[in-house]
Amino acid sequence: MTALVRYLLVDVLRTQRWLPPSLVLAAVLGMLYASDAGPPLPAYAGTCVLVCPVSAWLTVVIATAEDPVRRTITAVTAGGWARTQSAVTALSVLVALVVALVAALVPVVTQPRPYPPGTVAQGFAALAVCALVGVGVGVLCSRPVIRQPGWSVLAATALVVLVLLFGATPPVGNVLWALSHDDGVTSALAVSGSVTALFVAGATWLGAALGPRRG
Repeated sequence: MTALVRYLLVDVLRTQRWLPPSLVLAAVLGMLYASDAGPPLPAYAGTCVLVCPVSAWLTVVIATAEDPVRRTITAVTAGGWARTQSAVTALSVLVALVVALVAALVPVVTQPRPYPPGTVAQGFAALAVCALVGVGVGVLCSRPVIRQPGWSVLAATALVVLVLLFGATPPVGNVLWALSHDDGVTSALAVSGSVTALFVAGATWLGAALGPRRG
């Protein structure tokens, strides 16, 4: 599995399609924290809104770096679609956690307010949950589940907007509410973390099941 993840990473880096979402992340973080962004936890709430779509975008890039023919060859060589889809998700999760870590540390070095370690840990956990929701969206909205790039973009955009705007409910809305009000962050993260894990696992299972027929 490690070799397969490493191969997918090298292939994604080769395409350079990871650059646009990375530049968007850097640009928006620069704007958010160019001046005093306010109390740390509410500031992290704004950043959570950013990392979810960026992680979804990067996941789609990872899932579609290979064309369908090459992906079929990779699946056969790796021992099946389940292993290949699991590797796509694993790499996407690692990338999403890096995105969350960067987003958690930027205000620590740029903001005039103190960011205690406990606050940073809570911020990172919230960012990680929202970034992993983006992974689930990306896996669900890319090949082999959705084969056409145009429909993939539309579906991912609609789903990200839905999870961000769907009130104070898991897996994102309750985290944003808790951060914004600095209340019940730990319990919100516990609930949303469980929901997110199931979401990512379900999307991965669906991709693995559809791969042999639609990949």
